[in-house]
Amino acid sequence: MDKTQFDDEMLDLLAYMLTSARGLPDEPAMYGPFRLVEGASRLCGILANAEHGKTRELRMLQEKIDEKKYSLMTDENEFIELMDEAVLAITHILMEENNK
Repeated sequence: MDKTQFDDEMLDLLAYMLTSARGLPDEPAMYGPFRLVEGASRLCGILANAEHGKTRELRMLQEKIDEKKYSLMTDENEFIELMDEAVLAITHILMEENNK
């Protein structure tokens, strides 16, 4: 990924975050966590495309999020489990990074 593409994707993520923040006061409470999870998925993709040292792990995290993020619509507990799994996954990634 070249710098221009990286910058464009980061600006798109920033726009998503700001427009999401603006919508939150008028939306159901669980939309906030959903929007944060969606933002995390997008950021995983950006970092993986930038060939971050943890590309494989970031892609796996993004896939896990994308596979289960819409469970919010049918099973709130499954969505909460997804968030727990995502936190554990990023913790594992960070611990591996710090142990280098």
